[in-house]
Amino acid sequence: MTSAIDGLLCCPDCRSDQVSLQRCDACGRLFEREDQRPKLMPSGGGSVRFEWPASAFSPAIIPDAEILQFPPNHGQAKGATYHLDAAHAACLSRLPKGQRVLEVGCGGGQMRTFMRDRGLSYVGVDVAVDRVHDWLRSHGGPDLLCDAHVLPFRDEAFDVVYASAVWEHLAFPQLAAREAARVLKPGGFCLGSASFLEPWHDASYYHMTPYGVFMTLKLAGLEPVNIWPEARWSGFRAMLEMGNKATRPLRGLSALIYGWYLAPKVAQAWLRNKRRPTTDELLQPIAQMSGAIAWIARKP
Repeated sequence: MTSAIDGLLCCPDCRSDQVSLQRCDACGRLFEREDQRPKLMPSGGGSVRFEWPASAFSPAIIPDAEILQFPPNHGQAKGATYHLDAAHAACLSRLPKGQRVLEVGCGGGQMRTFMRDRGLSYVGVDVAVDRVHDWLRSHGGPDLLCDAHVLPFRDEAFDVVYASAVWEHLAFPQLAAREAARVLKPGGFCLGSASFLEPWHDASYYHMTPYGVFMTLKLAGLEPVNIWPEARWSGFRAMLEMGNKATRPLRGLSALIYGWYLAPKVAQAWLRNKRRPTTDELLQPIAQMSGAIAWIARKP
């Protein structure tokens, strides 16, 4: 792991560049280790400032037709890497070998093999090692522990920041998005997803609509390329599957409920076009009841 972060670190307290995982040469801060991993957490608080253009908070400025759309391939295929959307996989697979990818909230580190198989330099970070399913721990976990709100990396250190199913667990996702933008090189990608109509889970803070994702990215200085609902993970399915032991056995009913919910839109399209609508044509109703929202954004 050390070679992957050589020359990339900065102190989470004084923000000066540093080389050692044990000590900041500028302010003298000593860093602990937890579960044999470097722990680069900030020792205190701070203040932040956000700027926004006039009328930035009006929904009327959000270009739905340009931003809210499905990528050519999307969804989490059965048997694929846990939480990896096909659109994100395609974006990562197109990167030149050797590019640096930072995964924020890497959990068990299950993306490490995917990245390295494609010749990418991978660094996975998380706030802890124990907030993950037992069956994911065999993947090696995070390379180092840190706070997504105060990333211990230099400006423009990475080509991609990837954060799948993470931002709902952050107390200040707008700040985390700005940190992602800070450590991205110009032209770099921010890829991720966040809960929408999932139940409150694992101490989650913010569940985001497509507009919430859009504004979080824009306030961070990132340009959304695509924002889309996870079509195979409806809110109905999420509520039953993630509810409790009583609802889990009923998750098969979610397909029936979801089909009934979409039926009026399907019927309208059939009467208008004499054919069943495509997934793209059902984007709005799918988005309205999706369990999670995904995105691809780019740093200008």
